[in-house]
Order: sequence, then structure tokens, then C-alpha cells
Amino acid sequence: MLSFLDVKRADRNYGFFFGDLYGLMFNAGKRVSEKITDEFGSGNRILIVCGTGNNAGDGMVAARLLSENNEISVFPVKGKDSLRNPESRKAAGKYSGEIIDQEQFRHKLGECDIVVDALFGSGFTGTPKKPYDEIIRTINHSGRKIVSIDVPSGMGSDIAVKPYMTVTFTDLKEEMTVENSGKIYVTDIGIPQKVFDYCGPGDFVYYRQAMTDSHKGMNGTVSLVGGWAFHGSAIFSAMGAIRSGADLVKVFCTSRNYDIIASHNPSIIVRNLDEPEVVREVGKSDVIVIGPGLGKNQNLDGVLESLGDYPGIIILDAEGLEKFDYVRDMCKDSRFILTPHKAEFVKLTSEEPNAENASKFSRRKNCTMILKGVEDIITDGNRVMYSAGGNPRMTMGGTGDLLTGILASVSSRCEDPFRAACLAAFINKKAGDMAYRQRALWYDLDDMINFIPEVMKMSLE
Repeated sequence: MLSFLDVKRADRNYGFFFGDLYGLMFNAGKRVSEKITDEFGSGNRILIVCGTGNNAGDGMVAARLLSENNEISVFPVKGKDSLRNPESRKAAGKYSGEIIDQEQFRHKLGECDIVVDALFGSGFTGTPKKPYDEIIRTINHSGRKIVSIDVPSGMGSDIAVKPYMTVTFTDLKEEMTVENSGKIYVTDIGIPQKVFDYCGPGDFVYYRQAMTDSHKGMNGTVSLVGGWAFHGSAIFSAMGAIRSGADLVKVFCTSRNYDIIASHNPSIIVRNLDEPEVVREVGKSDVIVIGPGLGKNQNLDGVLESLGDYPGIIILDAEGLEKFDYVRDMCKDSRFILTPHKAEFVKLTSEEPNAENASKFSRRKNCTMILKGVEDIITDGNRVMYSAGGNPRMTMGGTGDLLTGILASVSSRCEDPFRAACLAAFINKKAGDMAYRQRALWYDLDDMINFIPEVMKMSLE
């Protein structure tokens, strides 16, 4: 079963991987026409009522195909020119049959045998407003056989189409039942499995955008415990978190590298853990990162003891991975994301670094993992996804630290750590690919960092 966000994700990822969505729209309309023909035969008078989005485009394709053996009328509620996207406009341009307006609607409704509901697709939320509310009521009281496309329009609200049957695509949609959808036909419209299995810009649908009335701290706060031995790793992680939208990023280091990190960028808030009172600040954030640049054999007891009832997300990277069992025992209310590369995975699990073993480990330990590689493997033990892309230059030191920082930022704005991990893996590789296109194999971490906002802008599309 797909949620409405899952459907939106699939649409965006299909466009990213394969381009034009019209092929899917044509397949959807064709499946609708086939199921109507299977159910009712030919020679019917069919009224297709369209909204302005993709659902309307599906309806337009169905209208063209059904017109070969039926009498078809199409009622675009806000006019044929109101269709919002190019695919729907293309579908409308290919339909040359009868188009009716509001004045003709009731008359045609009284004459027809079948009404096709192409008003709203699975992305619609809320309650239909004028003029749709009255049109839905009129259709429901018409006594005609109603066929909904994808989902009954307005499903879940007090004003919803009540169909005889629904032709949906790929899988059942969230909340669909026989009671609200009639007979349900699940049809295949040819979406490749890659759309569902690989990370892409569609993963931004699970990311909470900043509101215009936000105040400081509402859009992500990150505590990063690292840089004790290697200051660069902590800086790269911190800049990844800042450039991907976190409001406040604090690096908790020791006196050894405090001055170096503090002088790098004033956007990074640097705190000295050699001052005892600072330890209590670590847990005052949405996400805690432990590991980047930490160094071997560091004593984290004081930090971890202060986190005993921490309810947020803890990300373990680099040397932090070695502390996993200890941290998990100390912070029983936390949710964990681990980011090992293949050698670290072997050291952590004594298993081969592959999807099956990563999934088993994550399920057993109740954590989410990004197993970094040419194709990142993301799993929470129940779901597995992959992040492709990237290039040979991403073998340089620091790309993993950068991923960890991005992950910390997006985790603060995604309810599901698995979804955050998928999105972070995509952002990191996409930033690397943008840098590669500009500078080939001679870009550096600063180039990747500078491209992160360009990737983040995809969330607004």
C-alpha cells in the first residue's frame, strides 16, 4: 500500500530518472479505458469530469481511447486551458472530441450511462471547495455508474465521490477500502522498480520545509561531538549541516583544536568540552553526531552520561561507530543512524558488507544504516534502498564527514530516520556530481559544500 507521499515521491523520481511523465499518464489513461470496457462493454455514453492536475490528464487520455467505441463528453471544471502541467495539456491536445461547460454539465449528466471522476488524484488533501464540492454532490446523486481514477476525489473528507469502481495504479493507496472506493482494480502503468528502490529528489517529499513564521532553532539544531584529533572532519560535517539548512550547529571539541575550528567559519558554534559545564549542552539539540574527527581511544563517558534520557536522533560515524553498543545502552530512548564504509562495517559486524547483512544488523540492533560505497545501501532492517551517482573523486577524505553533516540536518526535519538517510545519501552524491561536472576530477570538499544549496533547492520544485 502506498501513502500519498509515496506516490508523489514516485512521480518525482520517475521524472528525474526517466524524464517525461507523459508515458505514465498515457498508460494510466489506457488502463482506465480498458477496465471501463471490460466492465461495461462498448456503445456507452460516458461523461468524464476533469480537474486541473495529473488526474485530469489521465482522464483526457481515457477520453480519447474510449471515444473509439463510445460517445464521450469531457467536462473540464475550470476549462480546457486550466490544466496545470505540460503532460496534462499534451493529453488534452490529443483529444479532439466534445468538450462541455458548466451550463451543459447537468444535461449531459442526465443523459450518460457512466461518469468518470478525474477531478483529484492521490495528492489531494483537505475538503473540496467550490465549485468542486457541488459537482461531487451532483455526481453522487445522479444515479449513474461512477468510475474514479486512482482514488475517489475527496476521499477521506465529508465531500467525496462515491464510485461504483476505482481504477488505481501500481498499488492500493492509503485509506482505500471497498466501502469508499467500490470495486478496486490495481493496474500496472509501467513504473520501473528503480523509481522505488533508488534515492532521488522525490525523497524531499518527506522533508519539512521552513515556515515563513519560523524562529531560531525551529529548523534543526545539531550537536557534533568530534574534531578532538582531526579538526577538518568536524568542520566538514558542520558545514554540511549548515549548508543543508540546520539553524544551529555546535561542535563540541576539546582545547586541542578549539581555536582552529572556531576560526574557520563564524556560522559554526564551537564549545570546549574541557569546561565541565559545557557537557550539559550536548543534549540540547534535535540531533547529536558522534565521531567525525574524534580520534581513537577517546573518553566519552562524561558526554554519554549526560545523555541518559536523550529522546532524539544520534548519528554515529567514524570512531563513534566503535562506541555503538555502549552509547545504545546509555541512551535507551534515542534513535540511531550509523554511517559506516565497507571496512568499518566489517569491523562492526564481522560480516560481508552487503545489503542482506546490513539489513539483518539494522533489524537486530533497531537502527538505521547508510552503508557507504559506490552505491550507498540504506536500511532500517525492514526497508532497503540504494543511492547511485557519485564519481571517482568522492574517494577523497571528507566526503563521509560531509554526508554525516547533511544527514544530521535533514534528520531534524524528517520524522522517519530511514527517509532522512535516503535523502542525505542523495544530496551528498548529487553535490559531488555537480562539482564533477564543473571541475572534473579536480574539485575539493569546498566545491561539494558550495553545491549543497543547489541540491536543496530541488525540494522546492
